[in-house]
Amino acid sequence: MSAIEWNAVPVITMVIMVITFLTSLIFQSANRVIINHFVGWNNYRAMQKEAADFRKEQMAAARSNDQKQLEKMKKKQTHINALNAKMMKYQFIQMALTFCYFPVWVFIVGPYVTNARIDGVSSVIAMPGIGPVSSFWVIPAYMVWFLISGFFTGALVTRILGTAPVT
Repeated sequence: MSAIEWNAVPVITMVIMVITFLTSLIFQSANRVIINHFVGWNNYRAMQKEAADFRKEQMAAARSNDQKQLEKMKKKQTHINALNAKMMKYQFIQMALTFCYFPVWVFIVGPYVTNARIDGVSSVIAMPGIGPVSSFWVIPAYMVWFLISGFFTGALVTRILGTAPVT
């Protein structure tokens, strides 16, 4: 049995998972630092809670067709819109940060990962019971696995750091 090569599919699968975990950790930490610096984390959470409560009340009033309550909610709508706009500013900053690493990933890491082959088929994802998933799509298989892994690790990191939105 030979030594594990960097272009071996299971190794690349794990490397991509580690990279997505680290990038999620970096960007969620940056999100928390940005919000702490500009607003304060507790204030931001209070804004999220207030907006979520308003949406819940508005939906309940709309379902019950309570016109009095809907009129009362309309008066509060401008305040909630201002809160949402304030929260959106920080979300746009975070989104801009997350798009910064895509070119680095595609042009620096991508060429190394696309060379993974099993039986002459370019693949990156090796799923138990299914085997290697070939990259016959227009999007390379490593990008598909990066997205799947990114969603999973992003959800995990937001739970760990407590940056998940208030519902």
